[in-house]
Amino acid sequence: MEGFQEPIERRIDRMTSATFAEAIKSCGTLIIPLGSVEETGNHCPLGTDLFVAESASLRIAEKANCLVSPPIPFGDTYELDFWPGNVHVDAPILGAYIEAVARSFVRQGFKNIVFFCCHSLTMKCVDLLCRRLNREGVKVCAIDWWKVAVDAARGETSSAEPFGHGGEVITSIALALEPDLVQLTKATDEPSLPALSRINAHSLGSPFIEYADFRKYCISGAWGAVRATASQEKGERWLLKAISAAADFIQSWRENNS
Repeated sequence: MEGFQEPIERRIDRMTSATFAEAIKSCGTLIIPLGSVEETGNHCPLGTDLFVAESASLRIAEKANCLVSPPIPFGDTYELDFWPGNVHVDAPILGAYIEAVARSFVRQGFKNIVFFCCHSLTMKCVDLLCRRLNREGVKVCAIDWWKVAVDAARGETSSAEPFGHGGEVITSIALALEPDLVQLTKATDEPSLPALSRINAHSLGSPFIEYADFRKYCISGAWGAVRATASQEKGERWLLKAISAAADFIQSWRENNS
């Protein structure tokens, strides 16, 4: 099993070149965190996905013994590109950029690349890239973080739509990581619009697929009641469970592909 005998720096951008050259000899797994800057309701900061990507990836790296690249801050937010502050990168450009970064690390000797995606729409780019790299013999895997977090929170939520964008789960984890940035009293506590249920019933994986943007799903950029349900305590509990699940997956995947 890969491992250093003593605590080490995980973020490669905090290393010197010489330190990095030594670190990669002993730790051949790299996590590439992928965030976004997007509308997440009136209560969560634009960079929610970004600071989650940065913080959670480091915690996973400690448990699964990986190194971590600086997060890629922007993502494919096309369906949200109607609110101030949203930053969208077209999928072909974003995919090419992520690929260039990944290939640079592969050339330097990393044996395993983990794409840690904290914005689910970017997974479309990641999936295509992983298929291509895998065909070339590069060992790659991907983690869709918010799906992991949903599994961690399942059965423990108390709102009607806990898994909504900016809902109970996302807001609670944001509170656990950056409580000073979450303005819970400004949450609109709005239900999703009727079109969302139809889109969910006709999403990828179903025989009939529909498409829409976030203006069809909600008014504020988020949905779900959070004022009385989201909490730092819940977020910390779900965060720990999700981090453990992600670390366990990486270790199992690495062992099965060694």
